[in-house]
Amino acid sequence: MLHQTASTRPGVARRAQCSSAPALSVLGHAQRRALLATRAAPKDGEGASSSGRGGPTDPEVGLGLKAVWYGAEQFGKLLAMGRGQAAAAAPAAASAPRMSREAMMEAIRADYDENYFVTGAGDLAAYAPDCVFADPFVSFSGTGRFKQNVSNLGGLMDEIKIDVYEWKEGPNTLETKWRFSALLDLPWRPRLAAAGGTTHVFDLERGQVVRHEERWDVEPAKVVAQLFQPAAKVPRNAWETFFLAASAGDAKGVWWSLSPTVLKLSAVGGAGSLVWGLASGEGPGALGGVCGALVVSCLVTEVLKFAQGMQGGDTGTGGRF
Repeated sequence: MLHQTASTRPGVARRAQCSSAPALSVLGHAQRRALLATRAAPKDGEGASSSGRGGPTDPEVGLGLKAVWYGAEQFGKLLAMGRGQAAAAAPAAASAPRMSREAMMEAIRADYDENYFVTGAGDLAAYAPDCVFADPFVSFSGTGRFKQNVSNLGGLMDEIKIDVYEWKEGPNTLETKWRFSALLDLPWRPRLAAAGGTTHVFDLERGQVVRHEERWDVEPAKVVAQLFQPAAKVPRNAWETFFLAASAGDAKGVWWSLSPTVLKLSAVGGAGSLVWGLASGEGPGALGGVCGALVVSCLVTEVLKFAQGMQGGDTGTGGRF
């Protein structure tokens, strides 16, 4: 067992709990090699993904959550492009050299020291270029794609805390358990937190990690819901106000937070409709009527907010009008 918090102690502690496999000791070399290769290889048809490789994806994860995952992947690429980084395709991973089991353990430990699965900063030197990466959402093959995804999205994370509290070595596997949290650098500043574990599967003949399976101790839908929940309890801007109200099911708060924006848009739309109507001789039309009604509703809302704020009440906007 090992216990380490990334924010307070750099690196993963050197203590490890190793599990023995007495059953393997009575097998011949050829039998052991066949057994280990069978364990390392993914089963055909297991959790098929877009890459055609298997993975332990959660059967309860629907198309909506998978769409969120792929959307996050594309969003990360856009962020990378915005930072001036090439993001058109995942970088091709160099062929990893053959490593001993002990060398692979040390390489993975170094990756954990860099918080690799959150920041993408590790070398991933022990991983095969075609390693299969699987989590409750999807599975795909390609170490380059994995590193690109976590690097792109890792740039959004702040105040990262990772606690690796279990390290269990097997004959051809390494199993870890961890907890992590991070603040996302989005306008509403949500906090992402989860606990789970990772199984690293070795192909001892190739001397490489061929499978990386993440499991979470929380429902994937709840993790996604965290993305829309601001970490702040008291809103400091319109974004936080909107998402706090939406996550609480407060329809009034949602409308009050949107009112200033709707007022501006409806005023512009109404003015444009009026100009078009005068130019064409057809009048403002239905669009102008809708925009006018929205303008009136927003003005009434702003007056109510002002009056409630003057009386020291909750304006539903965190004290901002």
